[in-house]
Amino acid sequence: MGQEVNSVALRAAGDEQAREQLIREHEQLILRTASAVTRRYVGKSDDEWAVALCAFSHAVDVYDETKGDFLPFAQMLIRRELIDTYRKESQHAPEFNVAPHILDGSGDSEEDTEHVYLAVVRDSVEASDRSLHDEIVSANAMLSEYGFRFFDLTECSPRQEKTRRECAAAIRGLLKDPPLLVSLLRESKKLPSAELYRLSGVSRKTLDRYRKYIIMAALVLSDDYPQIAEYLKFVKEGVAS
Repeated sequence: MGQEVNSVALRAAGDEQAREQLIREHEQLILRTASAVTRRYVGKSDDEWAVALCAFSHAVDVYDETKGDFLPFAQMLIRRELIDTYRKESQHAPEFNVAPHILDGSGDSEEDTEHVYLAVVRDSVEASDRSLHDEIVSANAMLSEYGFRFFDLTECSPRQEKTRRECAAAIRGLLKDPPLLVSLLRESKKLPSAELYRLSGVSRKTLDRYRKYIIMAALVLSDDYPQIAEYLKFVKEGVAS
């Protein structure tokens, strides 16, 4: 079946009738993929359908057999295009909300991360909790001084329980040593990895890889961000929730 679809996709790149037939045969796949990314039902009257359809057609244009089977390749392009569309829209939204997964690191797949990002963008418009909005805006401004944004956490939050525990230990290490936090983190705007390694025992590799996450959590938990801090309770409890 896969090889047959691959052959049809290759032919469809230069045959509009074959392209249209391929699209008709896989409309439900396109809709399911869009619905999975947005985590809500997507119909053919929704804007996401148009975005997903264009991405599927683009997959036909650029597909070759070195990219593997066509349908998984097309689904990947659909996901990327939807994410890019939401990202561009988010640049015009002045406020931000947050899904718990961004901070507590739950979820263990690339799709989970994509879902979280899209949820953040959608909720930035729909959410009604103004105090949380205000905290996110304030935290985003604070983190920009450290060279990243709140949304960047979708790509640098720990997912494995072992890694989450290690990051929690590093964060607690910073919180237990105020002079280290104040003098080396706040003033230099850099994570004091060498000192933190000696203090917490967490490997330099982990500290470097999850630098943004550790900085964010330490700053949020040491400052006045009570609602965001609720998503980080597992750090204070010393367990991965």
